Amino acid sequence: MVAPPRPVFPKPHSPGCCRHCAQPLAPEDDPAKAECARPTCVTRRQIVASAELARRALARDAAYLEVSRRRARPVLRAAAKAVGQPHLGKIAYGIAPHINRPIVPLPEDRRAAFVAHLDHVIEESYARADGITHTPARPQEDPDYVTRRKEEQPESGVIDASCIACQGECCLNGAGRMAFIEADTIDYVRWSRPEMSRSAIREMYLSQIPKTSTEQSCVYHGAYGCTLDRTVRADICNSFQCRYRRALMEAYAKKPGHGAVVAGLSADHVDKPSAGAAGLRVVTVSEDLDVRVHDDLRLPALRKGMPKF
Repeated sequence: MVAPPRPVFPKPHSPGCCRHCAQPLAPEDDPAKAECARPTCVTRRQIVASAELARRALARDAAYLEVSRRRARPVLRAAAKAVGQPHLGKIAYGIAPHINRPIVPLPEDRRAAFVAHLDHVIEESYARADGITHTPARPQEDPDYVTRRKEEQPESGVIDASCIACQGECCLNGAGRMAFIEADTIDYVRWSRPEMSRSAIREMYLSQIPKTSTEQSCVYHGAYGCTLDRTVRADICNSFQCRYRRALMEAYAKKPGHGAVVAGLSADHVDKPSAGAAGLRVVTVSEDLDVRVHDDLRLPALRKGMPKF
């Protein structure tokens, strides 16, 4: 493992010398900056500048999250109260981005493109078995197989409150990537479901496409999340968990049994300081998976003293 670069601090220097290496400045160097153009010093300055940019980005991100949490708290409290939780002490809660995409019928050209892709990867899966169409042996000793079996296990539907409030920002990536389904995905389905025929696999994938889905997103991106069964999704769709969903999972692990409430906020909500600003979707999911979108709630105004963006 390569050790991270050590922080570079200015050295005491004499007038006319570089403050980093203490060597004399060249005629073309700016004496006011006291920095030379030697490769070592240029690299040092670039490291320091990159570290500073990263520090500022992290600080800005932390400030944004803090403002978002504080602004969302009143609507989270109101939604929790509406479903029988008088305060936030017992219910899992959190925030998420909100992409605000409409739910529309899947355009025929997009469906046709997905069907063509599905047929192609199914063909590839069967063809690379040298024409043998029987199901490959299940690879229990394959570490990737073991990992996938673990990641595809059912999760509490309560955690989907995060995705429903967000409306699935990460799922937008599945539009151009055809739900990330590849020949390896079909291989896995054949391993895990040896009783399924080639045509049955095809029909299974087509039957789970919803009649309406999120505009310009993955074909399986329904109003309340992914409509494709976890056991036949692409690996990344089970392994990837955004930080907002992970945070809600942690909160629910600490306060199980009371459902969850999540406020989805538009990325630019900090630029709209007035009360009632657009870009809010508050969702509660009960223990029996009753989903409620609280359309009556509105964002409060940004309070004075909060960081500016």
